[in-house]
Amino acid sequence: MMNGRGGVGGGGGGGGPVKGLGEVLSLPILLAERVAKAVDEAESFRSECAEVGRLAEQVATMFRSAARRAAAYDRPVRRVLAEASKSLERALALVRRCKRSGVLRRVVTITTGSADFRKTLALLDASLADLRWLISIYSPDDDSGAVISLPPIASTDPILSWVWSYLPTIHSAAHHPADRAEAAQALANLALDNDRNKKIILEEGGAPLLLALLRDGPSIDAQIAAAAALASLASAPEHVAVLLRELAIPPS
Repeated sequence: MMNGRGGVGGGGGGGGPVKGLGEVLSLPILLAERVAKAVDEAESFRSECAEVGRLAEQVATMFRSAARRAAAYDRPVRRVLAEASKSLERALALVRRCKRSGVLRRVVTITTGSADFRKTLALLDASLADLRWLISIYSPDDDSGAVISLPPIASTDPILSWVWSYLPTIHSAAHHPADRAEAAQALANLALDNDRNKKIILEEGGAPLLLALLRDGPSIDAQIAAAAALASLASAPEHVAVLLRELAIPPS
């Protein structure tokens, strides 16, 4: 799993109830609104602040679009949202520094401002690239099957971006049956490569989607591919336990 931009870390599930996507989305929307207000109040680096505000609004707009498309499988949306929220928080703190508030604050802003703006704008650009990629993996109408490009958030872990791309294709009935079969077979191949890939597929919610495709797949090819992926995942006892839980079958 990913820590920060491009790293891999723990599952992050936590023990509390999972928030609805709309509730989670409220944070970056609120942050973007606060950035816009801070831009209006800025008295130094006004052009740079305006550019930050423009990108922040684009991030918020694209998140609304991604959230509308995500349907039931929203793990990539939540992960990208968390990273983008960090970028927006940084943007808000930076723009607020540009409001006139004493000599020391102005000196600090002047001496460090340009570098801070470059870094903040780069982070917002990366968030926008993540969001463009995110929208693409939920768009079956581009007639290109699963999207396997690499977003900035997964720049050091391409396997994660591939899994994120394949799972929405498997899940959505809007995708062509051949694309869904191809995505399931791609997951089967990834799972055969090594145990880490198996773990990523399971942690990212692959088991219930593959089981659903096996049960209700639109074609024999899709069901066979789902069965192959599940067989690959079931090669380790701890993974079998995960699959049994998804099937509500108590392990023997």
